[in-house]
Amino acid sequence: MSSDYHWHVERSKKILNEHPEIKRYFGNYSWSIIFIVILVAVQWFMAWLVHDLPWWTVGLIALFLGQFIMHSLATFIHEASHNLILRGRWGTLVSLFIIELGAPSFGKSLDYLSVHGPAHHLHLNDYQKDYEWQDKKQAAYLVAHPHWRFISGFLHLLPGGSVVSDLIFSWIVPSDTYREIKGAKKSISTVMIFILSNLFFYVLVWQLLGWKAILYFLWCLTIMTGHWGVTFRGQSISEHHNFQDGKTYSTYHWTNFVFFNTGYHDEHHTFPNVAWVHLPKIRQIAPEYFKNESPHSYFGWWWLWVRSIFNPEQSNRYSAEKILVQKKA
Repeated sequence: MSSDYHWHVERSKKILNEHPEIKRYFGNYSWSIIFIVILVAVQWFMAWLVHDLPWWTVGLIALFLGQFIMHSLATFIHEASHNLILRGRWGTLVSLFIIELGAPSFGKSLDYLSVHGPAHHLHLNDYQKDYEWQDKKQAAYLVAHPHWRFISGFLHLLPGGSVVSDLIFSWIVPSDTYREIKGAKKSISTVMIFILSNLFFYVLVWQLLGWKAILYFLWCLTIMTGHWGVTFRGQSISEHHNFQDGKTYSTYHWTNFVFFNTGYHDEHHTFPNVAWVHLPKIRQIAPEYFKNESPHSYFGWWWLWVRSIFNPEQSNRYSAEKILVQKKA
C-alpha cells in the first residue's frame, strides 16, 4: 500500500471524527441503473440515426458526440468497480452487462474491475504497482521518436485504431519489466460470457440496423479511449499529479453534470465507498479539506496535451509541473 493511499485513509478518519454524518452516504446507489439504461437507449438511438449516413459522417458524429455519451457510460463502470450500483458480486456483473449493451468492449470492463481497486487505490501513485501511471520505458521512446506520436494520432482517429496502435507499440517497445501490476483474479466463465454476449450484440446490431451502426459503436469506444477522447483523456490527466498533498485533484466544472460527478476525484479517493450522487455533499460538509482543485477543465488539460504534440512527459505524473509553467507563460 502506498503512502498516498495512507494519506487519504488518515484524512478520511479525521474528517469522520469531525463530521460523522458523512457515514449516512456510505453504500451503493441502485438508482444509477436508471441512468445507465437511459444512456444505453441513447446510444442505440444514435446508432439508428446514423445507419443510413455515409461512413465518414458516422465518424464525425462519433468524434463530436458519441464519445461523450460513451464517457458518461464509462463513469458507471468506475462506480461498478467499487460495488456502488447494485449490491454484491452479481449485482456488479449485472450492472456491467447492462453498460456493455451501450458500450460493447468484449469484456474489457472486467479488466478494469479487476485492477482499479487493487492496483490503483491501494497503490496510489506507486509507479511500480499503480496501473494508471504511464509506462516510463514507453514514454521515453515516445519522447525520442516524435514521428510515432503523429502516426498513433492518425491511427487513433480510425475505428479500432487505438487498439491497433497499442498492439503495434507494445510490440515495438515492451512494457517496463520492473513493474508489478496485479489485479484480482477474473472468472474465465464470466469473461467468456461477456465476450460471447458482445459477439451476439454485434450480430443483432448488424441484423437490425446494418454495418454502419456497428461502426458507430466501435468508433465511439475507440475514439473515447484513444488520443482523441477529449474529456476522457482530459480527466485522466487531471486526476493525479505529484506536486500537492495526496496528489489527487478534483475538477469542479459543469462536466460533472454530464459525467455524473466524476470530477469529485479527491473526495472519491478519500471516501471510495460513497456513490457519485453524494460526492458533492461530502465537499459541502467538509469544504476545508477539499481544496485541491484542478487548474484546468478536462478540455483545457487535453488541449495543453495536444499543443505538446501528445508529449507523454506532459500528460502524466512525471513532470506535470511543466503544464502549469506553460500555462503561466
